[in-house]
Amino acid sequence: MSDVHPDHEALKCHLVEITPMPGVRYSLNLGYLHAAAAADVACESAYDFFKHVIFQAPDLLEHTEAWLDGLGHVDVLALSVYFWNREPSMRLAEAVKRRWPGCAVVVGGNDVTHQAAAVFAGCEAVDYLVHGEGEFTFRELLKALAPPGSGAGPDLERTRGITFRRNGIPYTVPAGERISDLSSIPSPLLSGVYGVDDIRDSRVIILETNRGCPYSCAFCYWGGATRSKVRPFPLERIKQEITFVVTHARPDATLFLADANFGILGQDLEIAQWLVSELRRLGKRIFLFTNWAKNTSARVLETAEILYSSNVIAAVTLSAQSFTPEVLRIARRSNIKPDYYRSLQAEFRRRGVPTYTELIWGMPGESLRTFLEGLEYVIASGGFPVVYPLLLLNNTEYTSASFRHDHSVRTRHLPYQVTNPEMRAEFVIEHSLMTESEWLEVMELRLVMAVFHAALLRGLLCVVSRLTGRRVVDLCRVLAGVFGEVTTTSVLDALLDNHRRILTDADAFDRELVMGITGSDAIPDHMHYQAVMTHLLAGDEAEKVVTEAAAHLWRSIEADGAMDSTTFQALVTFQVSAVRALGCSLRGESDARPVPVSIPVTVHDLLVEVGQLHDVRRDADGEQVILLDAARFAATPRDSLLLAIYHGSVQMPKSFEVLAEAARSSAGR
Repeated sequence: MSDVHPDHEALKCHLVEITPMPGVRYSLNLGYLHAAAAADVACESAYDFFKHVIFQAPDLLEHTEAWLDGLGHVDVLALSVYFWNREPSMRLAEAVKRRWPGCAVVVGGNDVTHQAAAVFAGCEAVDYLVHGEGEFTFRELLKALAPPGSGAGPDLERTRGITFRRNGIPYTVPAGERISDLSSIPSPLLSGVYGVDDIRDSRVIILETNRGCPYSCAFCYWGGATRSKVRPFPLERIKQEITFVVTHARPDATLFLADANFGILGQDLEIAQWLVSELRRLGKRIFLFTNWAKNTSARVLETAEILYSSNVIAAVTLSAQSFTPEVLRIARRSNIKPDYYRSLQAEFRRRGVPTYTELIWGMPGESLRTFLEGLEYVIASGGFPVVYPLLLLNNTEYTSASFRHDHSVRTRHLPYQVTNPEMRAEFVIEHSLMTESEWLEVMELRLVMAVFHAALLRGLLCVVSRLTGRRVVDLCRVLAGVFGEVTTTSVLDALLDNHRRILTDADAFDRELVMGITGSDAIPDHMHYQAVMTHLLAGDEAEKVVTEAAAHLWRSIEADGAMDSTTFQALVTFQVSAVRALGCSLRGESDARPVPVSIPVTVHDLLVEVGQLHDVRRDADGEQVILLDAARFAATPRDSLLLAIYHGSVQMPKSFEVLAEAARSSAGR
């Protein structure tokens, strides 16, 4: 600490973020706030800073008092608030205020920006609300709160971009301009406010390379930067931060670039190249996740290829959200045009880079019919659809009273993350073109497609669709109708029933059932899918479900006469073998031998044609033996493998195919 004003004891400022990610000590938000404040001599002299990244466990609030005991004293409490942590953040603020009534409680973040009336009415403990980009606003607020004579100044009413209680009534000081020069924000890593141990002990490290978004999607609020110029951080600074992270991160760490459109700027290609070169130089491996540019360009293709070929990314996200023109008009969204989307998919496949396409279910203007058409369009284009339900975010057009009225929007508050009932969000369950029963149908179909289309029956479904002309989504709807009938255990019945109930009851999640299967430390994403797959693949139940589900599917298409039973049965045999190989990897059987499967060459050709096997040399006729590497992903954590399958970066069964050792035979051999 500086000794500019040694007569004043430093105030204790505690910066807090409650995160849904376990095993994290580093917070980019808290680092920015601390670094910006510490860069000001007067502010740095007036305060001691303490950063707390708290895992949002379901029982978090039960341990609040014990946590407070370890703080010593609190003069300022600053909370970074999102929709998922808003409730526990406010409860924590109340607990701190009870313990230290004279402390100042400050909140900021996307979910509370421009929400002064609701924030101050909903939590008496809150004293100050920081709107928008908070680094310098928070610093000025701290200086205003410093004791007289500390040299910090100025007064509250000259602190732009805050709301505070004046005579008991919320009073807002208008905000200033956005931060135009991002180099003026000190780096949390390079300034020293976070150290080596903080990075080493964090499973996820978040960096920004730019801020802003040029789009104006009505359902999105990207840091308050909607329809704004993209502002880059200096390239050399980004490189230094990447080097710091790669040098000190743990081997299984994930680096998340929190940009709205990575690949949109010319420097993004150089950033990818630098990351790859540093990983190679230091002999490290970490995984990268980011939000890719919405309208994919040649630069994005090249950037993705560099990262994927170096095993840094698993797949590229294409954020289509919808292919229905009316939906896109209402959402004020410029989108990937259908013809361009199909050519993009072809180019990514040519380069060998997996993709998955995000679709949002429940957007106004979307009916069940048009959504299923879009879902099928992604599949028919060679893409991999991942469906998210629409949730409403503060400060977006979708949340306005007029929008809700115009589109007859009805919502339900449900857990955003089912493992934690306090992480609630507002989901759209009905609007003028979608009934609640239709919303529920697609939400259940989403699980069915994850189990069968992404994993257990993918090859068969694609070939059946090709030969019969039936859409994959319709085949999956057949499976959805019989999923309960093909269940082979009471545990599976219970999982499916619990999945249905959580869609209507916010408190219905059966923690003991689901997490008793997945483990309490599983990545808390798509938990019922993880539990279903883990349960089925623990033994031979998955093979039974594949066989019985396929039999139901055959009965639904047999009368068409477009497919012979011999071909269908060969596909079933192939899928059972693929499931057997997957089960070995999921159970961590590193010594598992390859699983051989013999199928007619004609069936092999069909699987190649629909992209489910590699196009390798083969015999002209007869049988072809395919080897599936049962140990291919045995070293991959179970939750990571299942989620990679869910998002299509591990492709069942193609990713298990052994190319160099494939045994081939013909009928005459």
